[in-house]
Amino acid sequence: MAVLYVAGLGKGDLNSLKALELGEDRFPDVRTCIFHSAPFPLKNYLQEKSFRVINLGEVLEKEAGAALRDLNGKAAEVILDVLENEEAVILFLPGKPWSGDALLKELCSRIDHGKNSLKKIGGEEIWSSIMEYAGKNSPKGVGRAGGIMLLDAHYLEELRDPPRCDLFIFHPCSKQLISAIKDNLLKYYPSDHAVNILQFKPDGELSLYSSYSLGKIEEAGVFHCWTFFHLQPSPLYSLGDMAHLMEQLRSPQGCPWDRQQDHDSLKPYLLEEAFEVLDAINNGGADELCEELGDLLLQVIFHSQLASEKKEFTIWQVIDGISRKIFRRHPHVFQNEKLSTARDVSLRWQEIKKMEKGDKGDKGERFALTPGLPALMKAQKLQKRAADLGFDWPDIQGVLSKLVEEARELSDAYTEGNREKIEEEVGDLFFSLVNFARFLKIDAEIALNFTVEKFIRRFKYIEKQVNQHGGDYSSFSLKELDQWWEEAKALEKEG
Repeated sequence: MAVLYVAGLGKGDLNSLKALELGEDRFPDVRTCIFHSAPFPLKNYLQEKSFRVINLGEVLEKEAGAALRDLNGKAAEVILDVLENEEAVILFLPGKPWSGDALLKELCSRIDHGKNSLKKIGGEEIWSSIMEYAGKNSPKGVGRAGGIMLLDAHYLEELRDPPRCDLFIFHPCSKQLISAIKDNLLKYYPSDHAVNILQFKPDGELSLYSSYSLGKIEEAGVFHCWTFFHLQPSPLYSLGDMAHLMEQLRSPQGCPWDRQQDHDSLKPYLLEEAFEVLDAINNGGADELCEELGDLLLQVIFHSQLASEKKEFTIWQVIDGISRKIFRRHPHVFQNEKLSTARDVSLRWQEIKKMEKGDKGDKGERFALTPGLPALMKAQKLQKRAADLGFDWPDIQGVLSKLVEEARELSDAYTEGNREKIEEEVGDLFFSLVNFARFLKIDAEIALNFTVEKFIRRFKYIEKQVNQHGGDYSSFSLKELDQWWEEAKALEKEG
């Protein structure tokens, strides 16, 4: 049975390595030593002793673009493949080693105990050194939130919020890992945020080796596995910070206007912010969209705070509820269910939704719509639900024929002069036009809103011309006004 030794090498100093007495009676079968990335003194010492030294960071250089977890799994594969051909192998890790080490966890879950065994060898713990460094070098002692966060670089994808305390990252030991560290942390820190690179000095003190901005951290090079990245708390506000701001606004010492609001009084602002997001998507740039999404999020936070004050629910329950719903309704993503088309996904979504709401089979509920939706949105939702059940035109020609038919029926109703019939046929024509838009994957509400905005832009040009030529619409014929309309169209085409 082959043995995989996992040895904690404390601070990675040469004396700790020599104390293991490799090559002597304690480990007579070990000829291969594995590191994430070995410090030169240790690598040189082992090679002089005729040990084979494997740096996982070098082996995995070809795995560019791999996810952090995949990279960790491939590292475990390399180790277990080496173990297949040897009687014993030793893997060196920092510290005692740390129980949260990603590679150690992966190996424990993968090793075949029928063929191999894994034995841990304890070394010197290093957490006191990290805590001491944080205490000396943080603006408020130890992190803004009074603590530190320790993350193996392979687990960095599990970071979900801007850290409110000092962050220490282990194993920046390959180009891929450092690149992934940068990409993941840029979600939570500005590009110019300092990344302190820490290493142990010969006297065992953890100290600053160098410092780079996060956006340029790849220029720092690759480090051995007794190197740590340290970042002070993110300056970005988090969702929790925003919720706390709203709580303060609603407090007795807060803002008089915010304290007067309730769910009903905020309805107009919720609608307004939603439409301003749509406008930013249609006409704005990234900065404008970012700002408008923030304004819309404020409404969610505000309503959640109102509910929290009544002990009904909190923003965290809102987030928990929607997160669980997303997980339940995407079994093809988060579970093992197979769905191959968007239509399959939509049908499955409706089935799960019915089960969640305790639907006992009332098919009429399938067409229940949210009260207050604009008529165009109602029409499009109804048509989509019918289409999901197979009630749909086989191709767009049928949709066009129906559109022409409804236009003819409207013309006939107008000729007859029956107002009720005209109103009905206008609705039928709208409904068919919405169906035509749906068939082309065009949102009717957005399309019509775009046309309304276009009309306003062009009429503003007419208004400008009228003002420049006297300021009285009655002084100009329809032909003259239409000429300015055509000028506005031409100017739009010219950009």
